[in-house]
Amino acid sequence: MAKEWYLMSSPPIYNGGYEGEEWVNYARDGFDELLDTSMLCDNVELITSDFSVITPAKAVVQSVTENTALKLEDRQILVPIGTLTGEIVYSYVRFDGVVWLIDSEPTNNKFYEKAPLKLCNNQLRWQDSETKIIKEYWYWAEDVTRYSSGVFKGNLVIQYDKQYSIHLPMDIHTRKLHDGMRFMMEKSDDMPLVCKLTKFDGITGNNKTVKVLKLTLTQTVYDKEVDNADLMIADYYARSPESESDEYNCRIDFESDEIAVSSFGEFTAFLTDNEGSEIDTPIVWNITSDEFDVSCLKITDKGSNTIRIAVKNDKLLIGKTFDLNATLDENILATVKVSIIPLW
Repeated sequence: MAKEWYLMSSPPIYNGGYEGEEWVNYARDGFDELLDTSMLCDNVELITSDFSVITPAKAVVQSVTENTALKLEDRQILVPIGTLTGEIVYSYVRFDGVVWLIDSEPTNNKFYEKAPLKLCNNQLRWQDSETKIIKEYWYWAEDVTRYSSGVFKGNLVIQYDKQYSIHLPMDIHTRKLHDGMRFMMEKSDDMPLVCKLTKFDGITGNNKTVKVLKLTLTQTVYDKEVDNADLMIADYYARSPESESDEYNCRIDFESDEIAVSSFGEFTAFLTDNEGSEIDTPIVWNITSDEFDVSCLKITDKGSNTIRIAVKNDKLLIGKTFDLNATLDENILATVKVSIIPLW
């Protein structure tokens, strides 16, 4: 028989005469052949928790045609052994344009590797308390109070009774989440739904390879003074720089305190008096740095106390920092430290 007639990479050679040799020789090659030749094969992308690594792959996705709505959020993926348990730890699978969470430790039956998948409904967004960088993680959610009215009528007050159980990858960033943190989940008629983290479970999903963090979020009250509905981040303004003036309160809002070379960032100052009333007074911006000549930065006044700072394409600026000051009558009202980072 001609060599090119074989679909498998190399024909097995028997030396011992035992049936076990046939199992070992054909098991994995047979599944690889199925991925190469069968219409059951799906083209997918395997993705790490922070989306830093996206790897195209071939797989078989099962449980596609279920009969109930809840089951439609579940899938199973079959891949060659070692795909999900190798050096790179994948947390998500994307196929047909949809992101799915790998919800448990993969197992194998000597033929292929198998893992359960959960449909990701949305992205959980928060601002890191130390770096101020905005984090985004796809998650699967279940409304554990779906059969309740959404409120609890006590003897004195009416409280929200809506809770979500969510699953997301467990890594160095999500491990920093803690009880009491608040998150924006969605908007209802432009009113954000805000939930507070009331249960952190890093134990039951702490598997050997694929680690899953399980959280319980309970509905709380939206606070427009500290929550940013445009960015969908709760407690966003609470982490902004505080005013250094006793007469005024000044807050600097920004999407990120990092600007890449050959890019720009925008910053807006909000000024209020001690009673909380907004003051329509122009802010004077100035930039200071002990690390480089700030004249290489381009500042554009966008109006309404908003400026755009552009950083030129100079690799010598990478890693440098500068202070952006909002001043009034030569008094510094608020300051934010901005870092310059690489474009890629």
